[in-house]
Amino acid sequence: MRICYIHQHFETNRGSAGTRSYDVSRHLTALGHQVTVICGVIDIGGLDRPPRHVPFRRLRMHGFDVIVCNVLYSNKQGFLARLWSFFGFALLASLAVTFLAPRPDVVFATHTPLTAGIPGYVGGQVHRAPFVFEVRDLWPESDIISGNLKEGWFTRLMQMLEEFLYARAEKVLLVSPGFERRLLERGYPAGKLRTILLGADGGVFAELRPDPEFRRAHGLDGRTVAVYAGVHGKANGLDYVIDAAERLRERDDVAFVLIGDGMEKPRLIERVKQLGLDNVRFLPYVPKTELPGILAACDVGLMILANVGERPVTPNKIFDYMFAGLPSIVNFPGPTAEMVRAEGVGVESDPADPGDLADRVAHWADRPDEARSIGALARQIGMGKYDRTVIAAQLAEQFAEVVERFNRRGDV
Repeated sequence: MRICYIHQHFETNRGSAGTRSYDVSRHLTALGHQVTVICGVIDIGGLDRPPRHVPFRRLRMHGFDVIVCNVLYSNKQGFLARLWSFFGFALLASLAVTFLAPRPDVVFATHTPLTAGIPGYVGGQVHRAPFVFEVRDLWPESDIISGNLKEGWFTRLMQMLEEFLYARAEKVLLVSPGFERRLLERGYPAGKLRTILLGADGGVFAELRPDPEFRRAHGLDGRTVAVYAGVHGKANGLDYVIDAAERLRERDDVAFVLIGDGMEKPRLIERVKQLGLDNVRFLPYVPKTELPGILAACDVGLMILANVGERPVTPNKIFDYMFAGLPSIVNFPGPTAEMVRAEGVGVESDPADPGDLADRVAHWADRPDEARSIGALARQIGMGKYDRTVIAAQLAEQFAEVVERFNRRGDV
């Protein structure tokens, strides 16, 4: 098949965040498919930005083509700058899919952001090909629930766009069973929906060795290290981790490491200084190729979000922790906690009580053999069930079904 894969936040292993689209594109190519990626530029994504006067740049990597739209995105951008980035990419990607990409058999757009669905729909219409929309966040609903957005004309407009894209997509793929349940509650037909998880890249975790310098460089020798790797934003609720660290300040055998960046990071760093905590370390994003060794040098993975009730998400961090052989602590109810509980690869903590997180971390600090045993099971299950070679095969199967059904209707 000829697959046009649209993802604004496409990142390579040179970058520091999620590489799912990069990994899946490699594996789809290995399966014999012709893949063309249309993406933007994210500041931590590993792709160099073209000169300002150049709207597009073509790249070739691992047997697939990449069309880079010259639109920058950063987690440090404010609301208006992000909107400019989202709609700017939607415009340039619509031009790219129309005039630069080869005629596809299927157009596959992945959200976030929601606006990535616009060039997906345009590409499907222009090329008379089925449009498949992958949903990684039920936005704007998720931001309304978390308090990041207030309901008004803008959210109503975005909800109209969301409903338009879901209705026009031949198939809606979800990355969490919680998303699928929510869309079923909202009345979408079950036959249109399918959950395929984010998974992780088994290749970068295959030869797993703890980074020998990590603990020494950050004063962590002899400590049980609980690590959080991801965005430091309001929706992530990382004060919960700081509060837990404060409760364990008298234990010199426990430390918390927060890896990543975001708008809340400067405030969190200042808060730790004001509290005089010596058991919290803040680190910048690290390249994806370095992350496995750092995670393997830690002891516990933290899945933390702000306390706003049940979260239908299954973030990619849980799979990174599993592949790195870490037991996880999840502080939000929903499919992530359900998966951790069902697989026996971690525990839940009370999102309203940072003391409960402190107790969970202390429990494994006092019982390291138990933590290592759970971590070994997590790695075994992760590598066996959630590797992105498996994810790519599942996506290819869905694409083939969609294309066959679309062609059978005589739409081409």
